[in-house]
Amino acid sequence: MLQLPTPASPEPSPTARTKSPCRTCPWCFGSCGRTAEMSIPATSWIVSGRPSWRCRWMSLTAAPGEKVDRKASSNPDLHLNRATLHKYEESYGEALEGFSQAAALDPAWPEPRQREQELLEFLDRLTSLLESKGKLKNKKLQSMLGSLRPAHLGPCGDGRYQSASGQKVALEQKPLSALRPGVNSGAVVLGKVVFSLTTEEKVPFTFGLVDSDGPCYAVMVYNIVQSWGVLIGDSVAIPEPNLRLHQIRHKGKDYAFSSVRVETPLLLVVNGKPQGSSSQAAAMVASRPQCE
Repeated sequence: MLQLPTPASPEPSPTARTKSPCRTCPWCFGSCGRTAEMSIPATSWIVSGRPSWRCRWMSLTAAPGEKVDRKASSNPDLHLNRATLHKYEESYGEALEGFSQAAALDPAWPEPRQREQELLEFLDRLTSLLESKGKLKNKKLQSMLGSLRPAHLGPCGDGRYQSASGQKVALEQKPLSALRPGVNSGAVVLGKVVFSLTTEEKVPFTFGLVDSDGPCYAVMVYNIVQSWGVLIGDSVAIPEPNLRLHQIRHKGKDYAFSSVRVETPLLLVVNGKPQGSSSQAAAMVASRPQCE
């Protein structure tokens, strides 16, 4: 069994902090008040661009851990790891606060401040593109929207869509503006891609979607291969869309926008065609042995 440090273990060195996306999961694990006996062999921090179940569990135990071990609340590694998880969960306000707190606790450590700045720049670019609908001229945008056809729904438009329960269901097409927060069961939206936005991490793949009803929504796709993407002008259908409403305020900056979270490109229909298995990244599991 992989032995994880207990709360009494020393904090990682600055070198250790830069070796993996999960800078110090074992130290976080220890600071949450958990012991090696409660662990199982470690899985990777990121599985195809998503936090692993272990770090999800750690995020839920982090707050109680801070009460159990007061040192945890002043551990910059804990705040950075939890902020990274918040980022992938699209809780951007909490992510920014976590990066900021990690930077304040360890001013000599450049990474938290860099992560905070990168996320702010992403939100700046994203909200600007959403407001301008990809900076497309109105004539071109109307021409694109005029080319939308029911055939672009593919299996989402003829009753062949298979839901998470494994049953084939008929979906009702709805405009983006009719969506409600959370998963919109029994609904499908169809629109045109007006921009795409990538970051250095490549995850998520983000693009802007517009329909004839008007608003531009961000679509964030996870578990993709690096070569996957959509182009401006593509028609994209999203079955049972999961809507998020974002209201973010951080250090004098305010962001407000709507997004649709897509866990895998296999859920999307692009130009009437379902996406094949080659568009989805394979899961990877990694472990690192530690000395007794």
